[in-house]
Amino acid sequence: MAGHLDEREDQAERDRSQAARDAYERAWFNQNRPPEVRLLNFDIWLMAELDDRLDWKWAGAAKVKRQQQCRIQIDTMILALWRRGWMLDGRRLADRITAMLDAIGKAQRAGQVYDFWPYFKASVSRYVGLNAEEIQAEAMSAGAAVGAVFQQLTRKLPTGPSLPELVAQRADETLRAKLSRQRLQEAIKAAQKDQLPLL
Repeated sequence: MAGHLDEREDQAERDRSQAARDAYERAWFNQNRPPEVRLLNFDIWLMAELDDRLDWKWAGAAKVKRQQQCRIQIDTMILALWRRGWMLDGRRLADRITAMLDAIGKAQRAGQVYDFWPYFKASVSRYVGLNAEEIQAEAMSAGAAVGAVFQQLTRKLPTGPSLPELVAQRADETLRAKLSRQRLQEAIKAAQKDQLPLL
């Protein structure tokens, strides 16, 4: 009886976790939202997928830091798709990312991963090249590769940039902009720290 109750609690927790991921997924799928909100929601969704699909016992207390490093590596995969002209967005992009993470997780569970970071980095950097024909066929069938040209011909402008374009913009951000943003965040933290004693 106790095993049944534990199983029900585990299933309820998985359902809650899936519902949260679905909410973030819908948020970054929606191109009518502001770009920065879409990108932030994508990052939150990706962190949840990394946490769910991979084994992080090896990371110990540095788990969140390692997950952030993995998120940055996945950005390089998205950029590789974007540079080839395969504008996968929404469900198609999510499916590609989760398929890659599932393959890495499967290798982990099978005991084939001895040193996680080099394995993960190699898997992510090779994913687009190894699956190029399949991804190209998917992109062409969806019209993703020629979508921008078609929109220009019909004069229908998109409601916002695609997620790969947002990731590319983040990667192209200048050092000056990064420093400016970092200084602003530090100033806000310092101001908040000074305000705490007054409360």
